[in-house]
Amino acid sequence: MCGIFGVVGRADRELGGRVTRAIHHRGPDDSGVWVDSTDTPVTLANTRLAIIDLSPAGHMPMLHSERRLAITYNGEVYNFAEIRAELEQRGHHFRSQSDTEVILNAYAQWGEECVHRLRGMFAFLIWDAPRQRLFAARDRLGIKPLYWAEADNGLLLASELKAMLCSGLITPALDFHALHHFLTFYAVPPPRTMLQGVHALLPGHCLTWERGKVGVRQYWDVPMVENGDLMSAGADAVEIRRELRRLLEESIRLRMIADVPVGAFLSGGVDSSAVVALMTRLSGERLQTFSIGFHAEGQRMDERRFAGIVARRYDTEHNEVVISGRDVAAQLPDFVRAMDQPTGDGLNTYLVSRATARHVKVALSGLGGDELFAGYRQYRYLLQAQRAGRLWKRLPGLGKVAARAAARQLARISGRAALAEAPGWLEAGFLSRYLRTRTLFSEAAKAALYRDGVAASQNGIGPSIELLHPFVVESECDAIVRVTRLELKSYLAHMLLRDTDAMSMAHSLEVRVPLIDHKLVEFATRIPAALKLGHSPLGALRGRTKLVLTDALTDLLPAEIMRRRKQGFYMPVGAWLRGGLQPVVAEALSRESVQRRGLFDADAVAGLRSDFEAGRGPYMRVWALLMLELWQREFLD
Repeated sequence: MCGIFGVVGRADRELGGRVTRAIHHRGPDDSGVWVDSTDTPVTLANTRLAIIDLSPAGHMPMLHSERRLAITYNGEVYNFAEIRAELEQRGHHFRSQSDTEVILNAYAQWGEECVHRLRGMFAFLIWDAPRQRLFAARDRLGIKPLYWAEADNGLLLASELKAMLCSGLITPALDFHALHHFLTFYAVPPPRTMLQGVHALLPGHCLTWERGKVGVRQYWDVPMVENGDLMSAGADAVEIRRELRRLLEESIRLRMIADVPVGAFLSGGVDSSAVVALMTRLSGERLQTFSIGFHAEGQRMDERRFAGIVARRYDTEHNEVVISGRDVAAQLPDFVRAMDQPTGDGLNTYLVSRATARHVKVALSGLGGDELFAGYRQYRYLLQAQRAGRLWKRLPGLGKVAARAAARQLARISGRAALAEAPGWLEAGFLSRYLRTRTLFSEAAKAALYRDGVAASQNGIGPSIELLHPFVVESECDAIVRVTRLELKSYLAHMLLRDTDAMSMAHSLEVRVPLIDHKLVEFATRIPAALKLGHSPLGALRGRTKLVLTDALTDLLPAEIMRRRKQGFYMPVGAWLRGGLQPVVAEALSRESVQRRGLFDADAVAGLRSDFEAGRGPYMRVWALLMLELWQREFLD
């Protein structure tokens, strides 16, 4: 795991050294700078967290002297031994045991098509001197980040935005398009970043620079699963579970390959419990596990009881850390610095990574299980909404009028205003329903939040729902298939994976995510909803989720874990905002501060704060605006 940086158009060793110091946290074990000014000036830099081949032979940037190639690389290619064996049969020679050298020789053998052979998480840059071409690629699911920008008639690439800014080649300016969509999604959806002119290379994409021109192409995508490709609900469920178990074991076995100790995050949920169970079964050695809990207003809010059940079952060396609002306030400046881009998430990963990094250099996570196996509430909601929407369409006009009136009356009687909107949900399209489950500020709420001049500047920016259109395939009629694809390509990639990388690497910790191995994804997306949520309408609405995953692991998971309903990972951020973080909120979102920044209407922000403090509004909006302001102070001011 590493930090990478590259410039085409400059051969500047001092620049490379300056950047490596700025991202030292991503690779404290070693660093290097390579420059070439023989034709096109090029600078490549790397900071190394040594995981595979700890010797100096793994130093980067790494050169292929015969083919005049140079690489800087971040990530892990788990099938490197298999690829190496094939390359050796083809006459390639190796000086190290690293996967870096395997990628370099794979490019020498197969060129850009080498990405199809790589199984893992990665972002890399290769300078091809004979062709005077730079080739860059990012892994299929977007686990490892890669940013790029055109600058000074050349190209700039890096693992983090802080490296881009440190170079001095990027002007620190806010991208208003990114801001607009951040307010919807709680994160910045790529390819934009919060920095004007800086792009994120999308998952499953590669980039070339040649003769001053940049080309970007896609080499992999989350599978499109049409009805004819979907496994039949009547297919042999036993065989499906058996194959799922095999793929899980294979994925975890590959991700345990390391020359350093490997631990695991253990929240007590199904996903992390499954990872720990399989790791223990496959290794036969005692495992180190890590959990986090919280104190807020004298209350414990966490899942440590369930984590403890799994830890005792598998005799792990279990480590717990309990965080209070005071702890969060003390670490907030470092957390904001680690964010790289503003986000509404990531704090939990930052805190547990900080504790984990004191013991191990690598940790496996259960991230991705909810997205792949229909673990979130919206899967059940959208499945039932699809069924109810079909019935609504058949309802005669007078029936719809009566239903709307009944919904309004029920809302008044119950005091639940959302019930009045139920007919609108039934009439809405699939994407509109989905976006309701992932929206922080609606388009109307954003318009009310902006200052007048800023609101006018947003007129050329389309609604955020337009960003989701490319992720929907009309021939995919199954609601669960549609939501899975959306979750993998948006929420997981835009927020969870990006935040996991930034927050773990801030502590020089490598986090591996076996549940979103691309071969596992290609299989699991085809599993029908009935095997994930149950066959009965009631089970799809209220029952346990991720049934196919738990059924595949019945011999490994404790009964208490199997029986428990889905519980989201909860942090008492609202209580902290009213408690230990209240002075920070009061200053950062004060009327004076909001007016000075000039983005939002001071009365609107004050109203959001007032509603939250009175218990009428969610904490997430206040937290998002706080993170945005603190990020701007750190990176733009």
